[in-house]
Amino acid sequence: MIDDGVVKYSLEYTQTDELAIKECKKIERVRQRLFSLGLIGAYSNGIGYGNISLRYKKKNSFVITATQTGEYPKLTPNYYSLVKKVDFEKFTTYAIGASKPSSEAISHAAIYDLDPSIKAVIHIHNEKIWNYMLENDCLSTNDTPYGTPEMVEDIKNIYKDIDPLLNNVFVMKGHFEGVISFGKTLKMAEKSLYEVLKNVLK
Repeated sequence: MIDDGVVKYSLEYTQTDELAIKECKKIERVRQRLFSLGLIGAYSNGIGYGNISLRYKKKNSFVITATQTGEYPKLTPNYYSLVKKVDFEKFTTYAIGASKPSSEAISHAAIYDLDPSIKAVIHIHNEKIWNYMLENDCLSTNDTPYGTPEMVEDIKNIYKDIDPLLNNVFVMKGHFEGVISFGKTLKMAEKSLYEVLKNVLK
């Protein structure tokens, strides 16, 4: 079942002018490539999928593509949000910007929380990559929905005993087609994703 686009966390959002334009432009260069490959986009029912974020000024805050923007080939800074913080106990996201953050923001926050050197997170959708990773025992969450406390716990548990930066791609078993990569840079996160894609296409 596809339930993308549904925000499952509590959101404290303040609308402002465009923010973090430099970060938005960096994300946009990667996003356009992934969009052209169909790894970010929208389903026939109009629900968008795929999102990218970038840590903001070495803090726990991050810039992320806005909710329901998957269908657009290009995004202006007006379609980005700055997540200032996430309270995992209250399961509340605090964000500002011209648009509300992606429904996946809580998963991005959980990844940034793993290691301060993680600077970028990419979430894509592709059934072939998703199936390949599940069939080949790649790193995986349990069969839990995205954007839930269970998903946050799954992410923490995956990396409890392994270095996240040496194992920076995982499949979301309970989120159809969902795959996440991350890294010290957007370039690293994107490259790791393409390495998995190459294995799928062999």
